[in-house]
Amino acid sequence: MVSERNRPRTKTTSEDWTERYRPEKLSQVIGNDDATRKLKSWASAWVDGKPTQKAVVLAGKPGIGKTTSALALANEMGWEVLEMNASDHRNREAIKNFVGRSAVDDTFSVSGDFVPYKEGKRTLLILDEADNIFGREDKGGIDEIVKTIRRTEQPIILIANDYYDLTRRSQTLKNLCKKIDFEPVKKSTIVALLKKICKNEWIEYEIRALRAIAERAEGDVRSAIRDLESLSLGLRGALTLKEVDALGSRKKEAEIFPTLKVILQNKNPIKAKESINDLDEEPSNLIVWIDENLPREYEDPEELSEGYFWLSRADVYLGRVRRRQWYRAWVYANEAMTAGVCSSKKRGHGGWTKYAFPSWIRKMSDSKRERNIKNSISSKIAPKIHSTSGKVNSRFLPYLKPLSKRDLDIKKALVEECGLTQGEMAFILNSRKDSKKIKYLFAEKEEKKEETYDGEKSVGEDDEKEEEKEKEEEEQQRSLLEF
Repeated sequence: MVSERNRPRTKTTSEDWTERYRPEKLSQVIGNDDATRKLKSWASAWVDGKPTQKAVVLAGKPGIGKTTSALALANEMGWEVLEMNASDHRNREAIKNFVGRSAVDDTFSVSGDFVPYKEGKRTLLILDEADNIFGREDKGGIDEIVKTIRRTEQPIILIANDYYDLTRRSQTLKNLCKKIDFEPVKKSTIVALLKKICKNEWIEYEIRALRAIAERAEGDVRSAIRDLESLSLGLRGALTLKEVDALGSRKKEAEIFPTLKVILQNKNPIKAKESINDLDEEPSNLIVWIDENLPREYEDPEELSEGYFWLSRADVYLGRVRRRQWYRAWVYANEAMTAGVCSSKKRGHGGWTKYAFPSWIRKMSDSKRERNIKNSISSKIAPKIHSTSGKVNSRFLPYLKPLSKRDLDIKKALVEECGLTQGEMAFILNSRKDSKKIKYLFAEKEEKKEETYDGEKSVGEDDEKEEEKEKEEEEQQRSLLEF
């Protein structure tokens, strides 16, 4: 285990860690050195004049540094940034308004300063998730992008998770843009970054826990940082492998935090309902996530009350699944906890909210060992007192602990008659397995075993002597008859 306490923090803001630790220079972007070199080379051509291809497509899976690299490039080059993301409409008119004159002429900075491109001043136009510009709301968007690239006097970066999906409908767009591939980041590189964050945030950790987070991220740096942040909230003591295991596996098509954002911030119940279609979480787990983060998003008492009403309805349906194995009720539970909770708010919510990993799941993970020991003890005692394991667990065990501490006979009976192990007796007596009182109990048990074994051995020897004596008498009888 590595301790990183009492180290100075570089930042103290409450912003999302993915933003707090976003690189400010291309050299700080991890895991894609070849891609960042190509991007810097393309940008340098704008300083010398204009490159052959005035736009680039940064292609690769989500969370591996594409948008980060674009923003770091602009910061390093001293360029202004105009960014259009997936939450905006990207149709013909929207893109015209977004670009304005800045892409084809001198431009004004965000602060209002005049920045002529002939003096090397540039505005970087970034179009995020460009491969999603194909819906009805985005009609004409791709054609307008093509026109803009042909006329531009400013650098343009398109960011795409699926390069084929972006270019299959426009060969012209494919020819106009330089493609730069970004690859998933290596596990060892992600672990090194997580170590730095832990050092900066005063987090104690097991190295196995950081490796497990990196393994789970599958090359996605953003997901790894978010997992570390969610696990660190409310963490007492060091971050261990047990906490990471409680997160379960990740399905890359849909992550829990973006799903929560759709349910808790969006005003459209249908989108909220559809947001869980590709989510690899059972309803019994999803409801815990929503329960934990609902008060973080809904500050209005009426919205919060209505949201918990729908969450309670979902819980009723989940209870029917548990009791009756009626899995059809999952459908109603999902609708209540997504569309129902979403429709509880008076208006859509914006901004950034720090969503947390459910404290209930963490508590259940922490108590798993204790619950397993209780179940094992109960199953051994129940037949001896003609009861069930459940009743022993809930009604008998709470009184057994104080009684056992005072009464040696009870302790001996638990060991000898019920067959409790050293670990189970240590749990009952609230002691260590290697403590003197535990060793004393099991030393007596071992002595009795040895006595029993010796007794069985002596009885066996007597039987053998008797058999030999009988054989001798038989031989004597035969010899007398023959004589």
